[in-house]
Amino acid sequence: MAGKTRLTGKNLEIAHKILHDVTFQMEHANIPYWLEGGTLLGIIRENRLLPWDNDMDISINETDKTNLFKVIPKLILKGYRISIKRFKKDIGPFKKGEFRMIKVRNYEPFLRKGEVMLDIFVKRQIDNDLFWTVGVKSPVLKSSPINLTEKLSWHTFNGKPYMIPQNFDAYLTYRYGDWKTPQKTWNFKTDDKAIVLE
Repeated sequence: MAGKTRLTGKNLEIAHKILHDVTFQMEHANIPYWLEGGTLLGIIRENRLLPWDNDMDISINETDKTNLFKVIPKLILKGYRISIKRFKKDIGPFKKGEFRMIKVRNYEPFLRKGEVMLDIFVKRQIDNDLFWTVGVKSPVLKSSPINLTEKLSWHTFNGKPYMIPQNFDAYLTYRYGDWKTPQKTWNFKTDDKAIVLE
């Protein structure tokens, strides 16, 4: 968790719409995705987006990134600001300049960048693990066993079904340990059990 934005009030309404619209377009493009990190945790544990969170996260496998680029024009037409992020330096299995993730934001009046953001992480499989990074200035490399997310199922939230890891308990336990107990001070750069120590 970072940044001052929180998913409450008007931001929460915008967040629900972004999550709905992005996943709807991905489903129609036949892109398997899964709710990720605090987004998955909040929806499973509390049936809500966590009010102390500052964004939403979903993930896809790198093998599906070509189809992801087909979704971008549709999201732009729906009024979203799209930013394609690349690696700024070599880290783990990734090289500088490679495609890293997509950020989807709302627009405020006069085309100002909105506060609400959804990250689409593109994860790379190396042997039996998936790798990705978080953070910009000092990125952190993370990984999780592929068997935790290779089987997906549907979970309905706010009137719409979303893709989640079928064994979400194992995935959340791998990332958070005791995920059923709220921890409002959890730091994605230091507390995630998926962090790879280089």
